[in-house]
Parts: sequence; structure tokens; C-alpha cells
Amino acid sequence: MLNHHEKKVVLKRLHTIQGQIRGIEKMIEEDRSVQEIFNQLKAVEQGVHSTIYDVLEDQLKMHLAEVLSMRLAACPGNCSDAERLQYTKKQFAELDLKGVIESLSWLAPKETERKT
Repeated sequence: MLNHHEKKVVLKRLHTIQGQIRGIEKMIEEDRSVQEIFNQLKAVEQGVHSTIYDVLEDQLKMHLAEVLSMRLAACPGNCSDAERLQYTKKQFAELDLKGVIESLSWLAPKETERKT
């Protein structure tokens, strides 16, 4: 769930994107050049991607923090992943979206571990 500040930021971006789309519709109606329309479509694409990644990164970082905390509690320093867990803990603040996803992929319990 997004906190109040995150909601405000995302909603502001979405309103900007809506305005850009309305502008593109008007450009098409006015028979503006394909290059101008393309440039505006790329701006919308960038805005959408930026919003997606910001929301995803925040939500996935929270999830990673929870999973990492559980795994660290279950591994008091003598499990096979102890070094990697400590490294991930130290690097946590610096992880970008790709790093968060990669960390979650090996931290999350595998299907066979969940059933036991």
C-alpha cells in the first residue's frame, strides 16, 4: 500500500500523463506532424515507466526488507546463505529495482520449502 506522500506523487504524475494524452489527441485532430506526435508519445511512455518503477521499487523494497529480516532471523550466522544475507543487508540502501528483484528471487522461499 502506498503511503500518503507516495499517493500524492503518483497521482500528480498520472494527472500530468492524462494532460499529455489529451494534448496528443488534440495534436492528432489538428493534423500535427508525426514527429511532434511521436515526441509527445515518448514523453508519455517515459512518464508511465517512471511511475511504474517508482511504485514498484518502493513496494518491492518493503517486501525485500521483510523477507531479508525473516531470513536473517532464521540464520544466526551459520547457514549456507549467511554471507550473502549479510552482504544484501549491507547493500540494501543502494539496491536499484533490478537489484531488489534479483535479491528477492533468491531470498524468497522456493515452492518446496513453503510446503515443508
